[in-house]
Amino acid sequence: MAEVGSNVSRTYLYYGSKEGNDASVMIDSKTVVEKKEYVATGVLTYALGDIIEIEIPQFSVFNLGDKIKITVYSKTGIFVFESTVVAKDNGSLIILNPPENRRKFIEKREYARVDVNHTGYLHRMQDNAKRREQRFEAPIDFMINNISMSGIGFTLNYDLHLNHQSQLEVELDLGFKLTCVAEIVRAESKQTGIYYGVRYLDLPKEQSNPLRGFILRNQVETYFVQKKEEKHRQAILERNPVLNE
Repeated sequence: MAEVGSNVSRTYLYYGSKEGNDASVMIDSKTVVEKKEYVATGVLTYALGDIIEIEIPQFSVFNLGDKIKITVYSKTGIFVFESTVVAKDNGSLIILNPPENRRKFIEKREYARVDVNHTGYLHRMQDNAKRREQRFEAPIDFMINNISMSGIGFTLNYDLHLNHQSQLEVELDLGFKLTCVAEIVRAESKQTGIYYGVRYLDLPKEQSNPLRGFILRNQVETYFVQKKEEKHRQAILERNPVLNE
């Protein structure tokens, strides 16, 4: 059973290696994990967005929230950084991939995006191109499809004729309330409604940490689910090799 923590490391150190590679260069690399008076060696098996997985036999020695030093011996060089244990599974640790380390790699997205199934509310819209503004007496609800530290993707059941660069005042129900101003950067008609991609214009600083924690928890939980499903699929294929042909 996976164990997920809520502690987020705030101080990071980075000593460096070659820059400009994809983070996948760390996959399958020998990795040394150190905490006070204890050192263990494992293999880095996953690195995407804010999280890294290290498969390590001595996983039970480490606790959620432990501050650790990581040394990754990759084929492009040695990466050394400080991190925090944020989740545990049988045989592995999930740790934070600190920003200082992430910046050394080429990533398609600046921020990790996770799929979610939460509700949001549209309180106000402003179309600068048509110079019109509308505040809704009864907020219009929508389904949040995905979220990151830079914006969200959501679906409206009907077309409000929102245009590119229209500004929206939205409230997100993520287990806590997050209210912000966002701008439309993408719109697409789908069978389920109109899908919009928006970026935050005004995200209150006091809400950044709760949002970051929410995204991190969802990223870790999603990864564990996918990992379990993949193991189940592989077990079925091993029992029935003909399915793999």
